[in-house]
Amino acid sequence: MIGLSNHKPPAEWWSRVKRWFQLPEAEVNTHGREWTNCICCGGRRNSAKESLGLCMTCFNAIPWIMAVRCPVCGRPDECPDCVRRTSCFFRYSRSAVRYNSLMKEWLASYKYRGNERLLPLFSGMLVHAYHQLVKELPAAGQDSPGFHCISYVPMNTSRLEERGFNQAEAMAAMLGKRLSLPVIPLLQRTRHTAKQSFKSRGERLNDLQGAFKLLEEAEESLTRKQEELACQGRPVRIFLLDDVYTTGSTLNQCARAITQSLPAEVYGLMWAR
Repeated sequence: MIGLSNHKPPAEWWSRVKRWFQLPEAEVNTHGREWTNCICCGGRRNSAKESLGLCMTCFNAIPWIMAVRCPVCGRPDECPDCVRRTSCFFRYSRSAVRYNSLMKEWLASYKYRGNERLLPLFSGMLVHAYHQLVKELPAAGQDSPGFHCISYVPMNTSRLEERGFNQAEAMAAMLGKRLSLPVIPLLQRTRHTAKQSFKSRGERLNDLQGAFKLLEEAEESLTRKQEELACQGRPVRIFLLDDVYTTGSTLNQCARAITQSLPAEVYGLMWAR
């Protein structure tokens, strides 16, 4: 069973986070020091020392998930959802941060107000979720997970036309570049579903039943990959990305659509929990 029991020492943790997320952009002032603006608050920051495009005030305000209570979904608190789930079609899921009021504000700025400067920030934060998941897998008896691709939760066509982009797809594309993993569209919506944030847990479960199906071209591609791996006794392993994990109903139904068609393992990679 995987899961973190202890927090990392702060000094060691921040050092590792900064190494993972260091961004190359910088403006050099007349004194030869590198300065640029924080992409969230607009304040000045020393880009040679500060990471993720943030000043240290904004960086230190990020509610990183550094230890989990639920080994399945990665929730840092007691989890009422996984214990009640009768069938789980994904293996594990990890999220980068808690979804507090500040994270809601950042995500809304990107999703609804078109602040595209935040996309590199979000993809960088997802690297933390990736490292959390990968380093915990040996505890579950998986020494060499060997992930093969990243995919993402598809949007309703009407909502995609309204917003103009799928935030999960955009995050996946940039994360794929950071991790050198291919990003493959695997799923499509079979019908329109209303926003899940306004529904109860039971309504989410009923509303999402059969709401996703595997794309035919994706099934063909993954079947070929599975045939290549069969002689090694290894399954196809997929990261499925979304912006926010609430009850896990969306992730579970997406994973169901994939695993019912293919002998694949699906792992959730979420920005916020």
